[in-house]
Amino acid sequence: MLWVAIGIAALALILALTALAKASAAARELEDARMEAKRAANAAREELAEQLSVTRQLLAAVAEGARPTREMILDGQLWRDVDGPEAQRMLASGELRIVDVRSAQETAGGVLAGAILIPVDELESRKGELPNDGKRTLLYCAGGGRSAAACDFLTSQGYRELYNLAGGIGAWKGPIARENQGSRETPGSRKTQS
Repeated sequence: MLWVAIGIAALALILALTALAKASAAARELEDARMEAKRAANAAREELAEQLSVTRQLLAAVAEGARPTREMILDGQLWRDVDGPEAQRMLASGELRIVDVRSAQETAGGVLAGAILIPVDELESRKGELPNDGKRTLLYCAGGGRSAAACDFLTSQGYRELYNLAGGIGAWKGPIARENQGSRETPGSRKTQS
């Protein structure tokens, strides 16, 4: 009879340990789910805060007399895409700062005359080389993607009057200068001999 009681006690202990292991696993899964929900909520909050910030900046720009396009508002972008001919008209009509965000190797084939050369991967550390003075600034790269990212970054840093050359330097039909003849080198920029 003693052996039966010991067997039943051992079986009860095994069942209790199994239940404890299942409860511990369920508690871990619950904690993991809670942490994932918290991460998702934080990401959603950050996304909403970013969208609200862009909306406020667009409204402030309107209050200051700017005329954002429908696309700018719907896309939540605070800069404007321009094509080659429009960029040339902007350059001909007056003050325009030009920033080439291509790599040093890419600029060896030529740049827009007077362009400031700051590769996009150096822009965050070198943004101080671009005055935040409200002057119209045209950014370009090889195809328009990196310069659009540069516009996004600079608007997040408070820069205004930014224009992206859609299609990149290939969309430009005007003169191209050899880098060492027409472009401006800013402190810290790399210069490639052509």
